[in-house]
Amino acid sequence: MDSTYSGSYGRIKVSQTEFLSDSFVRGLIGMPLEDMTRTLSGTAYKDDINALYSLYTNPDLLEMAANRRLVERNKTALFAAPPMTSDLLRAYMSKWDVQNIKSVITSKYLGYDVKETETFLVSFRDVPMGIFGGIMKNEDFRVLINQTTIEAVAENLTRFGYGQQLLQYLDSYRKENDIAPMLQALDRYYYARLVSSLKFYNGDEGPLTRFFREEIDNKNLNVILAAKDMAVPFDRIREQLLPYGNLSMDDLQSMYGSGGVEDIAAKLQDRYDLKAAVESYRSEGDLKLFESEMRSSLLRRYLEVLSSQALSAGSTFAYILRAERERDNLRTIVIGTSYGIEQRKTEEMLLGGAV
Repeated sequence: MDSTYSGSYGRIKVSQTEFLSDSFVRGLIGMPLEDMTRTLSGTAYKDDINALYSLYTNPDLLEMAANRRLVERNKTALFAAPPMTSDLLRAYMSKWDVQNIKSVITSKYLGYDVKETETFLVSFRDVPMGIFGGIMKNEDFRVLINQTTIEAVAENLTRFGYGQQLLQYLDSYRKENDIAPMLQALDRYYYARLVSSLKFYNGDEGPLTRFFREEIDNKNLNVILAAKDMAVPFDRIREQLLPYGNLSMDDLQSMYGSGGVEDIAAKLQDRYDLKAAVESYRSEGDLKLFESEMRSSLLRRYLEVLSSQALSAGSTFAYILRAERERDNLRTIVIGTSYGIEQRKTEEMLLGGAV
């Protein structure tokens, strides 16, 4: 154990008492949005709701409050981390930058307006699009949004490293009017940086490395399942698949060729419990439950292990992952209530893995 983690672990340990219990979160299912707002105002979300109450109405108010709390928790983790861990944390949190850059590029491509607020990226209708939970600041995105073309966006991003990834696809974009290769390049760049930042400092970072590799596998497997469902040839999705996972490209191609969606799910039974997801797909043709079940399985396998690493990067990431899980579950409930989704289905979509 490294004593440089002691102070950071103490700060994160105190902050963890804010997390909502699973029973509390499930109790929000079926509540009218205004009742949900009042209930959450009695928790750590009070300041977030108060800060946003005059600016937004539900369901955006609750979604923005969930986003804002995650941003604050990301800051807690980043400021609490010892120097040797901060590079890894910054690499991980840059996923929010990538999400926002994708939103800006997509908005430019579609001719839609987008703007930045104090903490969020929103559409012209004030619909939440992204959060400033990464390394780039809202001022950086303000400059980005004011660029008039995708080419200008790419050039502006060179100072952050993202621009170089985008510029190599500009000729293809001009010829084919397709931004997909640019968006895929951002994902590859993000995961390349993340994996390269996984250095062994304390000697117990093995579970964290395995977690990220399995997360990449999850993303790739969901691409495979979607492609199989839509009968898209493997060669068409090859560029969307990310390296750095445990499953090689040959493994993924073999998985794709093993049959239909249910056949692929059967091949994965030693990694995930996908019975509910398969049943949902069989009865409704819906793949959404595969993604949430895979994510829940990953969290169940690793959250307890990472949390137990009291003086390590693992405990910091366990805190971040719990914060993301809570935000995702609250958003699932808010969206389910807003669209009148059956309560049973909303509960099925909640992420497990609590510790």
